[in-house]
Amino acid sequence: MKSSFRIAEISYGRSHWDKSFSFEIEGTRFDVLRMGANFSLETVKAIIQNMRNEVDAFALTSIPPVIKLNGRSYVHRQYLEIMKMPSSVPLCDGAGLREISNINSLVHMIEDKRIDPEQGIFFPAAILNVEIEEFLRTKFGRNIYLGDAYSLLGLPLLLQPFPGLMSIAQITLNIANFKDLRKNTPLAENQIKRLGLSRLASQVEGIQYVCCDLPFLLLFDSALDFVRGKDVITWSHHQRMEKELSFYSPRSIINLFPEEYKYSPHINYSILDAALRLKNNRQAALTIEEWEKLLAPETEIRQLARKFVFTKEKSLQAKISHTWNSVRAEFTKETPPDFAFIIHALSHKDFSHLPVIGPFVQKMPIAWNDGFDRLMSHSPPLVWGHVRNIQSIATGKEVNGIVYALTSTPKVLKETALSETYAKIEKIYYDAAGRGAKIIGLGAYTKVIGDSGLTINANSPIPVTTGNSLSASATLWGLVDVVTKMKLLQVNPQTGKVRGQAMVIGASGSIGSVSAKLLAMAFEKVYLVAPRLGRLEILMKDLKEIAPHCEIITTTDANQFASEVDVLVTATSAFDQKIIDVMRLKPGCVVCDCSRPLDFTVEDAKKRPDVLILESGEVNLPGPVEIDFDLNLPGNTVYACLGETALLALEGRYEAFTVGRDIDWLKVKEIYKMARKHGVMLSAIQGHMGLVSDREIALTRELALSRRRLK
Repeated sequence: MKSSFRIAEISYGRSHWDKSFSFEIEGTRFDVLRMGANFSLETVKAIIQNMRNEVDAFALTSIPPVIKLNGRSYVHRQYLEIMKMPSSVPLCDGAGLREISNINSLVHMIEDKRIDPEQGIFFPAAILNVEIEEFLRTKFGRNIYLGDAYSLLGLPLLLQPFPGLMSIAQITLNIANFKDLRKNTPLAENQIKRLGLSRLASQVEGIQYVCCDLPFLLLFDSALDFVRGKDVITWSHHQRMEKELSFYSPRSIINLFPEEYKYSPHINYSILDAALRLKNNRQAALTIEEWEKLLAPETEIRQLARKFVFTKEKSLQAKISHTWNSVRAEFTKETPPDFAFIIHALSHKDFSHLPVIGPFVQKMPIAWNDGFDRLMSHSPPLVWGHVRNIQSIATGKEVNGIVYALTSTPKVLKETALSETYAKIEKIYYDAAGRGAKIIGLGAYTKVIGDSGLTINANSPIPVTTGNSLSASATLWGLVDVVTKMKLLQVNPQTGKVRGQAMVIGASGSIGSVSAKLLAMAFEKVYLVAPRLGRLEILMKDLKEIAPHCEIITTTDANQFASEVDVLVTATSAFDQKIIDVMRLKPGCVVCDCSRPLDFTVEDAKKRPDVLILESGEVNLPGPVEIDFDLNLPGNTVYACLGETALLALEGRYEAFTVGRDIDWLKVKEIYKMARKHGVMLSAIQGHMGLVSDREIALTRELALSRRRLK
């Protein structure tokens, strides 16, 4: 093997740091020539072309990185061109080695009390160190402050504490890609600095740490205003850069670069990558696993902690998540959840409620909505919040839940490849299992996609339920309550059936079909509506077996019989399509809108004050419940599908209670009895314009009777 090698370090940064130096590793000499590209990727490519026959390896430093999210690689186009350039020598960027070493050093320093994340950490550019940001955010989310939108785009309004949610690094990456730093005019830099000083500084004044790679931190004079009096966490082992940073008066500089690899005052991960690959006669880049074999072994916990962010193997994911749960509990004393639940954005409007991008969404032109929604859908799943202190009135047992969110609207989910959505949900259920959850529920459109939870349940390490049994139960529960108070329908004393007509739109679906079965047992006549008559004919045969005295009519056009029905249940995934003309509904009709997003709008409700439109599926959980996120529901009210997941945890029934399109109506009865046992109750009746009072029901009845007399 050669006794000496030549390495050309090409930095994306300033050329005034250029330097030549040498170091040795176990008797092998490495000579390094450092060259700055002054933020020009074209210069980087030119240096590689001109010097590829003169050196043994290139070390690429501070180049806009490759970011891996949800199995995808997001890269700067020119960076991708560089990494694919034909070269007889390796191109080394330190990836893998940097990720492992940083996480390992961070764990050491937290264990040794040298870093206390509870004091708050600000990432001026989390996009350059997603592994550290995600590692810390998972355990100390409420004290992590992210500033990528400021650093890359000059948008200080986007800097917010973002507890428990997705990283701004990931949002920024999807919205804007990488900014060409060469286009920063002096005027733009001054404006960024002015905005930063007036708004950003006040928001991060109380934090203790600033975490960033030194070369990137030094690119932005305005970003340096945040380091005064704070501890700077970095992984750039470069004495000259640290000396330059010291002029901005940080309290200290904490370097994550491992002591055992500090072969030179000027070494960094890309140079170390090049040296270790040359010494081990390796041309191609090393994988995470290969770096682990090459480096000195650590304890099992620290190895698992390093792999936490990067592994893709399912079996290893479950093991790591389970072990990581112990690590997280040790650091944060977090109570492991008993159950997990998945929701998603129900419409574009939901993005306007986000704490960071909400103001931007509110001012966005309508023409941008669809494009923005598709852009947001590429973001990874996130922890949205927790539901704590749910307590059974029967047993006193207490359970807690964790709620995840997908940043996709139903419309986008419908357009998205099923495999892509399944991949996101897979990340969620492995994470949930690792945190201690014993069952996971699917909410809104996630319980509709594919085969309604069957495939998800087959692949999940914990049981899956769609919650449709309690959703159907709550639907009928609420209908019975309102119809009774409206006093417009009578019961036939001979048959015991309601003298009235009911309609179910979306009758071939999960909630629709079981609602149809229950309504057929209660009403004299039921209309079934769905796009395909074939599936309705199959359902009609089932209804005839359990309710032989009910007249069943099938149709694909809800408007055909709209004026005849007394009760209407909608359970569709129609999105922006109008499933029925609200003006055709019979005066006094009680509508239960089970769809998410809703089939009826506030405007529809205003047009027909003689029709009562309800939002179904909400229940109140028992106990001193704490919900730390916004479901846009009052108090301890949650969607019934979430309620079913919590209820099964209270009962200790960790099983796939409701999956698939066919819901057993006996299970609907069973979950109802379970709800009454533990104290899960129907919430105050919710309409499209808020809570529905008894007075509103009485007024609707009076108006309906008046309009019926006029006909």
